[in-house]
Amino acid sequence: MRLIFFIFLAFTLHLQNGVAQDFTVEKSDSTAKIEGEFYVIHIAQPRQTLFSIAKAYEVKLSRIAFDNPGVLDGVKLGQPLRILKSALGETKEQETTDEAIQLDGDYVLYTVPKQKTLYAISKEYNTTIGEIMDANPELADGLKVGSTIRIPTPKIFGDKQLVEGEKETKMEMVGLPDIIRKTTQNEAGVSKSGTYNVSLLLPLHLSINDSLALKSASGQPEQVYEKSEIALQFYEGFLLALDTLKKLGYNVNLKVIDTENKSWKVSGLVEKGALQNANLIVGPFYSKVFTEVAKYALENSIPIVSPTIKGNEILTNNPLAFRIIPTEDAMMMEMGRYLSRSDSTNNLVLHYGAGEEQSLLWRFRQGLETAGKTPAKFPSYDMAKSGTDSLRLKLSRTKRNNLVILSNNQVKLAGLIRKISNWAEDTKIVVYAPNSWTGFKNLEIDHFDDLRIHMAVPFFVDYERVETQEFVLKFRNKFNAEPSSFAFRGYDVAMHFIRNLNGIKSEGAVYMESVEETGLQSAFGWKKLPDGGFENMRARMVDYSGLKLKLAKD
Repeated sequence: MRLIFFIFLAFTLHLQNGVAQDFTVEKSDSTAKIEGEFYVIHIAQPRQTLFSIAKAYEVKLSRIAFDNPGVLDGVKLGQPLRILKSALGETKEQETTDEAIQLDGDYVLYTVPKQKTLYAISKEYNTTIGEIMDANPELADGLKVGSTIRIPTPKIFGDKQLVEGEKETKMEMVGLPDIIRKTTQNEAGVSKSGTYNVSLLLPLHLSINDSLALKSASGQPEQVYEKSEIALQFYEGFLLALDTLKKLGYNVNLKVIDTENKSWKVSGLVEKGALQNANLIVGPFYSKVFTEVAKYALENSIPIVSPTIKGNEILTNNPLAFRIIPTEDAMMMEMGRYLSRSDSTNNLVLHYGAGEEQSLLWRFRQGLETAGKTPAKFPSYDMAKSGTDSLRLKLSRTKRNNLVILSNNQVKLAGLIRKISNWAEDTKIVVYAPNSWTGFKNLEIDHFDDLRIHMAVPFFVDYERVETQEFVLKFRNKFNAEPSSFAFRGYDVAMHFIRNLNGIKSEGAVYMESVEETGLQSAFGWKKLPDGGFENMRARMVDYSGLKLKLAKD
């Protein structure tokens, strides 16, 4: 069930094959100071469960899981467990008293108190709403105060332990009642540079999706809150990247924060230390929330990445901010860079003399000059001063004609494109245009095909690539869904920035100006603004021909 995965994300605990019985747990008197905190050190004994240990020390199960990565997958008998001393007795004041809890084989028998939801109960016992519903079919009629329900219990300690030299990738969710980490073993061993702490801030709207999960569990069709679908796809793509990075030897502690697109909530989480010790922050998705986090990132020298915001305001006065969506100016430069390699062609730049078009022309010429060699010649032609008949005479009958049309005037363009399309019957013409043309309603798709219109776009997925096809298959298998554009974006962002974190750490954020990479969807090439952070100057050149969109060939 993808909705259940959404609510608990990667750290949902699937508790099965457990045997829970009420064994007496003798509490330890041994203590130790670790990383500035005092812990009781408990040695796991035969037939003790996480539940029985947590109950003996009166701490939450999630507390033990947080401080002892890997225990939810089972630990070797005799392994020492850290239990935070300041947390001892934290469950004494819970609404659920000892009288409300009994043990029944593989389950806890739980008497439902007032003002308790399935979501809260599932979090408290490290299980899922689906697991509880499966164990209690009568809950289809709702949760009733005073009723007794069965809750699957954590599994008994096994013989599994980490192999020497292996590390774990940890994933953590904050902004919820408890913090839980799920650990997986790193098959590649030692990280490239220790362990990276990455904070991912997404508008997941978990509380709304929790209520949708209850409806789904009661027989209604499964659905995910519409405004969180983008975040979910981005997160899922990010997770697949972490799988890949783990195999390459990178160790990542991933902390996911549900922003709900509420600046006040994010401010509170930041004040409570939710981003403490982060080496990289990705998100939030929206400007008003991003600004709150960016202040903290700058004050604490943490690079922060915006995967969705277009404006330059997020980069102003913040030399550690990265915006991955290229501007229209950047895409014009990419077009010039692409065409700087044109040989044996007849090149013309067409415009109508407007100020905006002059700006596009200037950026295009900047791109031509970035090639590091003498660029191809592209003389400009002001269509406002000369008619289309004189333009026709400038076209070559034997060479390819590259026409760079730098205008967003839909009225004038409609007639011009129709006329040029007629010329294409006996003249080889390729038109290069701004990305804004894709939104023009009066330009016919046949004209895009006739003129093989090329343009720079922020993102493009080439489904003919073997790597893309492999990604799609992995995504389907893991999440039972089709990857959207945001899934590819999440994958690319994680791969690009985590692989380059060591360079940023050793040389500063300016290191990224020396890095150019192309992912499954995005191209990356960074330029630092004089008064702030880094903008992505790379885009993808695409070609409309054969009535479909494809990557342009060099």
